[in-house]
Amino acid sequence: MDRAELERELDRLKEELEDIKLERYFMLEKTSIHVPGHLRNKYDKEIGKIENRIEKVETELSLLL
Repeated sequence: MDRAELERELDRLKEELEDIKLERYFMLEKTSIHVPGHLRNKYDKEIGKIENRIEKVETELSLLL
């Protein structure tokens, strides 16, 4: 990937991370609905995956400097 593609991917991943964190916040904190533990784990795993991908893209970008 070239620098522009990596920057677009990084922006997309950051937006996706923000969205999933916001969704998690509303599901787990702002509703009175009981949320099973496996759903909390699902959110945590998804957030972890996105954060790892962001880290990899940022590393690739730093190598292009």
